[in-house]
Amino acid sequence: MERARSPEDLRAWVLRKSRELAASPESKTFARSGATLPKKFHDEIYPLSVFALREYGGQANVLVQPNLGNDNFDAKVTVTKASGTQTAFIEITYAKNGYDESLRMEVLAKEGGVVLTGPITKSGRRGSPNRTVTVTPEAASHTKTLEDYLKLVEARVQAKARGRYGRNHILLVAVDDYRPLVQDSDWPLVDERARSLISTLSLDFGRVVYVGVAGRLLLSYTCHRERRQMCSNRAPDRDGREAAHFGQTSSAPARGRER
Repeated sequence: MERARSPEDLRAWVLRKSRELAASPESKTFARSGATLPKKFHDEIYPLSVFALREYGGQANVLVQPNLGNDNFDAKVTVTKASGTQTAFIEITYAKNGYDESLRMEVLAKEGGVVLTGPITKSGRRGSPNRTVTVTPEAASHTKTLEDYLKLVEARVQAKARGRYGRNHILLVAVDDYRPLVQDSDWPLVDERARSLISTLSLDFGRVVYVGVAGRLLLSYTCHRERRQMCSNRAPDRDGREAAHFGQTSSAPARGRER
């Protein structure tokens, strides 16, 4: 898992491993177990692969390497040029309700399916014979789903304001653009809320990037800790690739306010 790969190779490896983890009942059980390795894979390496391909795809001089250690970064990106080698460190946080997800995974593992909305009731300790988890289907308005999710995203970003990183660190915020952020028309609001939030925080990162795990949404913000504000942002786009994090300007065209 810690092998350095090109952006394309990393994405291909991640997709291959995802298929393997879904190939049998045993592998599905392991993938949903919450164990360290599958959690690291789904919560960090998967979104990292999406970001790396969008950010550095097509660049033969780039290597992306996940980190399984206890350092203050979850991956590093190395760019080799004639002038030398530059390294960016990636800190990854997944904007999701992990407890809610773990309970729904229990239901999924037991019943083979689970609804994504609705209240959850549980009784008994996990793994005990009398353990029960029930999800009651309940429709949720998109407006409420979006607002609740934006608050969750913001809480993840705020939590990172307490850490020390550096200008060569990128905060990669993995967000769900399958369900709560599925509508392209909501992305300008996501952008507005992100800019408003980042401007109030002292984030010790060179950049903050929101990346959708479905590969659709991408928002990038340049930060200066000493000014305690976001200095610039890139409009969301689908096909335009954000330039490398070393202050370059992207030459790829944007296609409206997507991703």
